[in-house]
Amino acid sequence: MTTVFTPDQLRDIVEPPSEKALRALEARDLPRLNALMTEMAAGQAGVESLGLHVLARFCGELREDLGEDEARALLDRVAGRMMESFAADWHEGRDETVIRDLVSVFRHQSGGNMVPVDETDGEVVFDLAPCGSGGRFIVDGLIETSPRWYGAWSDAVPSYCQACKACQRALNDAAGETVWSTEISERVPGRCTVRFAKGASRGRRLFEGKAFYEVTQTRIAMARQKVARHDYRVADLLKDQHRDWMPWHDFQIAMLAHVFGACQRLRGTDYLDAKLESAYNSAFRLFYPVFKKLDEEVHLRYLCTTHHYHMMRFQMTEEVDRFTFRLDPCGSGGRLYRGEMWRALFRYDDGPTSPLISEAQPITFGRRDFPVYCTHCAAHNRDQYRHDVLYFVNDGHAQDRPGAACLQFTYKKGVHADAVDPAIWRQVGISQVGISQVVDASAVGARPALDVKTTGERS
Repeated sequence: MTTVFTPDQLRDIVEPPSEKALRALEARDLPRLNALMTEMAAGQAGVESLGLHVLARFCGELREDLGEDEARALLDRVAGRMMESFAADWHEGRDETVIRDLVSVFRHQSGGNMVPVDETDGEVVFDLAPCGSGGRFIVDGLIETSPRWYGAWSDAVPSYCQACKACQRALNDAAGETVWSTEISERVPGRCTVRFAKGASRGRRLFEGKAFYEVTQTRIAMARQKVARHDYRVADLLKDQHRDWMPWHDFQIAMLAHVFGACQRLRGTDYLDAKLESAYNSAFRLFYPVFKKLDEEVHLRYLCTTHHYHMMRFQMTEEVDRFTFRLDPCGSGGRLYRGEMWRALFRYDDGPTSPLISEAQPITFGRRDFPVYCTHCAAHNRDQYRHDVLYFVNDGHAQDRPGAACLQFTYKKGVHADAVDPAIWRQVGISQVGISQVVDASAVGARPALDVKTTGERS
C-alpha cells in the first residue's frame, strides 16, 4: 500500500469549507458558493447526532437502572453545575445575556426550527416547531419504537427532554423564580413553547423589529437567505462558520461529560464502563455502515469536515496504511481537559460530576487520574477492534496532561484491526486477537466481528 494523495490534495481536504466558500464568494462562483453553503449547513450533523442519541440513551438507561426518582436526582446534580454561570448572570442583572445565550443553544439544533412568538414587558416567548433535540426524537417516532432509550417517563416527558427540564429546574431554583420554562405540545408532535422571564430588563424591549427574527437564525441561514436575495455581503457570516454553533456543541459535550462523571461517582468505574458499552457504543456503531460505503477520499473529507465542526484544531499527515491526526486540541475531550468550554460549563475536579478517575483500568487507557469524558474514546477503540471497523482510533497516552495534543488514526480501506499497533491495543486491555478468515464479501459484505480477548477486570 502506498500514499494516495499529493500534498496539495491533502491541503484541500483539510481546509475548512468556510475558506472555500469565501473564495467562491470573491469569485462570484454562485453554484460553487451555494453548494458549499449547503454542505456547511449540515456540517455539524455527525457530531450533533451522536451526542443527541448518546444522551438520550444514557437517560433512558439511568431510569431503568436507578428508578425515576434517583435518575432525575442525578440529572438535577448535572444541571445544577451546567446552569451556574447562567444563574450568576441573572443575579448580576444580565438577564438579556442569559436569554440570548439560551436561545443560541436552541437555534443551532440543526433538526429544528425556532421562531419568535411574542415579547411582553415580562417575558420573551419562542416556539420550537419542532425542537431540534428531544422534539426530533418525537417526530422521528423513536419514543414509540425505542421506548427503553427514548420513551416518556411517568410525567409524560421523554428521556432526552428530562435533561432539558432538569436545566430549567436548576436555573429557576438558583434564581429563586421561574426564569426558563417549556411546554411540550400534546397536539403537535415535536413542538415545544419556550418562555424566558425578564429580570433587570423588565419593561424594556430586547428585540426590536427584525432583530426578533434574527436572534433565532444561525449565520449560515442568514447567509443563504441574503445570497438568495442577490445580496452578497456575507463574508462576515461565512468566515469560520464552523465555530458558530459552539454554544450548542459545548452545551451537549459538557452535559455528557457531567453525566459520565455522575455515573462514575455514583456507581463506580465499572458502571460507567458498562453504560459506555450499552448507551454510547450502540450509538457510535450506527456510523459503521456509512464508513464502510465511503471511498477513501469521501471518508477523509467527511472526517476533516466533522473535525472542524467538532471545534478541533488539527494537522493531518498521510502514512502508508493510515492518516494521522494531531488534535491540538480535540474539540471535546481536549478542550474539556484544558477548561476551554463555552461559559465554563465544565471544569475537571470542580464538583462531584467532573472527576479525574484515580484507578487505572482499560476504560482509562490504563492511566491514573484520567479525565472522565475521554473514557468514551477507550470504549469506541475497543468496539472498533471487535467489529474490525477502523473509523478512527485514538492513542490514549498522547494527551497525558492538559495542553498536550491527542493523536488519532483513521486507517485506509482494506486495512484490518490486526494492523493496529499492539501498544494501542494494550492501552484498552486487549492482549490477543483472533480473526476468522475473510468470508465471501458478496454474501455478507463484511468481515466477521473479531474474537477479542482482553486483560483487566473488564472486556
